[in-house]
Amino acid sequence: MNLVKGKSGLIFRLGAMVAALLLGQQAIAAGTRAGTDIENTASVDYFVGGVDQTDIDSNTVTFVVDRRVDFDLVAVGSALVEVAPGETDAWFDFLLTNDSNSDLDFTIDLAQLVGDLVRGVSDDGTMAVVDYAVNSVSENNQPGTPVDPARNGAQFVDELAADDSIRIRVFGDAAVAMANGQVAGVQLDATAGTPGTSGVEGVALVDTTDTDAGIDNVFADADNDGVESDVDGFIVAAAQLSVAKAYSVIDDGFGGTENPLPGAEVEYTITITNATGAATADNVVITDTLDDDLAFLPDALVGGADMTLTVDGGAPTGCTEEGPDNDGCVRSGQALTFNAVSIAADGSLVVTYRVTILDPAATP
Repeated sequence: MNLVKGKSGLIFRLGAMVAALLLGQQAIAAGTRAGTDIENTASVDYFVGGVDQTDIDSNTVTFVVDRRVDFDLVAVGSALVEVAPGETDAWFDFLLTNDSNSDLDFTIDLAQLVGDLVRGVSDDGTMAVVDYAVNSVSENNQPGTPVDPARNGAQFVDELAADDSIRIRVFGDAAVAMANGQVAGVQLDATAGTPGTSGVEGVALVDTTDTDAGIDNVFADADNDGVESDVDGFIVAAAQLSVAKAYSVIDDGFGGTENPLPGAEVEYTITITNATGAATADNVVITDTLDDDLAFLPDALVGGADMTLTVDGGAPTGCTEEGPDNDGCVRSGQALTFNAVSIAADGSLVVTYRVTILDPAATP
C-alpha cells in the first residue's frame, strides 16, 4: 500500500509541476521579445515507503520565442480634409502602432482610390499629386505635439520598437479643375518587414510557423499576410460661381421702355451667385467692357444711382468716377471693373449700371 501511495503521490506531484511549468511559460511568452531563448528542466521529488528518494531531473527543454507580428494602421482625425482647387501641400496623417514582441521595419505603399467609400462618402475625384513621408521621430520619443514630417522625408518605417507608434503623413496637391464636394481618397498599406539593420528597409516577413530552428513569424492580422491598410481622403471646398447678364430699356427716347433705339437709356444687370454649400469666393473681380456704340450715362460716372454694387441683397453702393478710390469699382475708358469682393456660400453679387445707345452721328 505504501508503494501504491508513493506512486500516486508521484503522479500527482509530477502533473502539478508540469501544469505549473506550462502556465509559467505561457505567461512569460506573452510579453517576451522574439528571439529569447527559453530553457526549462523538470525535477521530480518523491518518497517510497516514507523514505525520500533521489530526485529525478528531466532533460532540458530549449526553445526560441517566436515573433508575433501584430500591428495597427489607422487614419488620424475624424473627417475628410478640406482642400481648395489648386491648393498644394494639403495633408493628413496615419498612425502606425507596433503591437508585436519585436522591432519591425515597414514597407509603405500609397494609391489613389476610384469609386470607393472614404469615411462614408464615395470617392469621385483625383488629386493632381499625392505622396507620403514617414515621421523621423516615433510617438514614444516625441511627447507633446507630434513632429511634422517633411514632404521629402523617409519612405519606409525603420526599426519601429515594440509598443511604439509613428506617423505617416500623406500630402496632396489638388487639381485646379476639381469641383466642390469632390472626394479624393487614398489607401495606405503597411507591410511588416524584417528588422535588424538601421537605415536599411527590411524585406517582407513570411509565415514560418512551426519551424524548429530560429524565430518563426506568426501573423495576427485577419488575412495572415502581415499587411494592414486604411483609407482617408480630401474633400474639395470650392466656390461654385455662376454669372448672368441682362438688360432692360429704361427710356427709349419716346416715352417707351421696349425698344433699344439710338439715344435710349439701357440698364445692365450682372448677377453672380455662389452655390449653397460651396466655399466663399474671395477677391472676386468683374470686368465689363462696353461696345463702342454705347456710352456710360453721366450719372454713372459720378457715383449717382445709375451705377451700383449690391452684395448679398444689401444696400446698393454707388461707384465714383475713374481712379482707385477703394469704393469697389474702377472705370477705364469703356471698361468697368468691380473688384475685391467676397461672395459667401449661397450668396450673390449684383452689379447694375446704365448706358445710352449712341446716335449714328455721335462720337463716343
